[in-house]
Amino acid sequence: MGIARRRAGGLGSAVLVALALAPGPAGAAAFDSTLTEPPGGEIPVQVTLNPNIVKIGERVTYRARVVAAFGMKVEWLPPEPDSVFTWGVPSTGISPAKPPSRRYGKQAARPGAASYMHPDTSWVEIPLQAFSPGILPVPGLRFRATGSGTFAPVSMVERVPMTKLIVVNVLTAADSAKGLRDVHGPLAAPWWERVPWRWVLGGLALLALVIVLVWLTRRRKPAPVVAAAPARRDPMAEALAGLGALRALHLPEHGRFAEHAFRLGQILRRYLEATVTLARPGDTTPELIAHLRGAGLAPDDLQRLTALLRVWDRVKFAREPFTVDEAVRSENAVEAHVRAREPAAAGEPGRVA
Repeated sequence: MGIARRRAGGLGSAVLVALALAPGPAGAAAFDSTLTEPPGGEIPVQVTLNPNIVKIGERVTYRARVVAAFGMKVEWLPPEPDSVFTWGVPSTGISPAKPPSRRYGKQAARPGAASYMHPDTSWVEIPLQAFSPGILPVPGLRFRATGSGTFAPVSMVERVPMTKLIVVNVLTAADSAKGLRDVHGPLAAPWWERVPWRWVLGGLALLALVIVLVWLTRRRKPAPVVAAAPARRDPMAEALAGLGALRALHLPEHGRFAEHAFRLGQILRRYLEATVTLARPGDTTPELIAHLRGAGLAPDDLQRLTALLRVWDRVKFAREPFTVDEAVRSENAVEAHVRAREPAAAGEPGRVA
């Protein structure tokens, strides 16, 4: 191996005993291990897998130890690329040797005495995973050992022994996928989870507010105001007031005979409509005369009113010549007719006596 060998009797057995007693990673002695010694008994090594039977993708801890005796230094090399295993980040360390025991006497306490009986142990731990079932060989991890030889420094690269990992399927052979249903999309949430309850409650609250406002508005609606019946005016007083207003205009004196005849005819018509039951607003002169005849007026009154109405029509529409004296006599005739007639008895309102 290129490292200076010591031929002292019983050296190989002492190195193996030291390896078995050397402190390593916690729990390393509890697992199955592969302890071997290269030819010549120079570098004892140990490899363990925890656990050594796993399911696909389950994590496994790979541990390796090398006894670095006689001043050797061990450097662990990174795992080689592999398509079967996935290696994690390694952690390394050195477990120092125990000091000599006093039971060997004074000779054991001297510096350097029996140092080869207590070598240091270099160890490494790496997590790994396997994604293929079966009994898989795990290649040994490489390390570089350096030390001092008889004539020159020594450096060599070695590999720890190969071990085996058993990887089983997650589903056993007894399992079958024949009874499994087809893959479906995600199920829809129940209807009560898909309803936007906030919007529904907000709409109901708004509707309730509108109903309350309408109810309050209708409740406070004021009672309808009944219009008071207009006070009944005296037809004779209205006619006399109209005559006074017409005389104040002095229309005949200004030659406005047609307008005077129109206004005087309105005063007489309104008086007759209020006192004669058969008279109606909008009657023409012949209709009004026929209604007056049916109302039972005296022949003299009927003749006088008929003559006035026809003269006024000729003045208004035919522009028949008219004088101031005739206009004044017409006003006096209307006033005399109004003052001579009284409202009908209480049993027959509006009829001329």
